[in-house]
Amino acid sequence: MLLKQLATNIALGMPKIAVYKFLTFFIFAYDAMNEPPHLHIVKEKGNRQRSAKIWLETLKVSEKGTLSEKEIKQALKLIKENQKILINAFNKVKKGQKVTTIKLK
Repeated sequence: MLLKQLATNIALGMPKIAVYKFLTFFIFAYDAMNEPPHLHIVKEKGNRQRSAKIWLETLKVSEKGTLSEKEIKQALKLIKENQKILINAFNKVKKGQKVTTIKLK
């Protein structure tokens, strides 16, 4: 069962969980199997960027990536306001289920 779930998650790749203006929130599907709920965040444009990583349950920033302080604060605000639905989306990915991208406001 675990191998089937892992194969499904790998096939999912990097599901886009949510978008807000210029920010994209996503999960590395493989991470969902091994780590607590979190999201990676990048700006929509730009090739050479590193994603920020924020833990969904504690709202702690694990990695800032190439986001500015202002962008990190915006991401944290959005995650806090939508925490339950984002954790639910993370858990769906963890179970190998597809998710629909959420448009955050």
